[in-house]
Amino acid sequence: MKEKIRDQETDKLMREKARRIGVKIKYYRTLKGENQTVFSEKLGVSYQYLSRIECGKQTPSLPLLVKIAELLEVDLAKLVSDTL
Repeated sequence: MKEKIRDQETDKLMREKARRIGVKIKYYRTLKGENQTVFSEKLGVSYQYLSRIECGKQTPSLPLLVKIAELLEVDLAKLVSDTL
């Protein structure tokens, strides 16, 4: 039972982390004046997938996170840290 509770807590923390990363991606993308369609094309993903990332419903892979950081000209650490 304790393992199940721990797994649920871990899942909750991971969902919150994904949401925070998505919020930062959206923040830096809009700061650069990029819309989802154009930015997703540069990334090589659909705008729907980018939207799910920005909403925290999808977690991007590490290679995709690196590409996002490069295109946004932001350190990867800024995207994954707990501060803006």
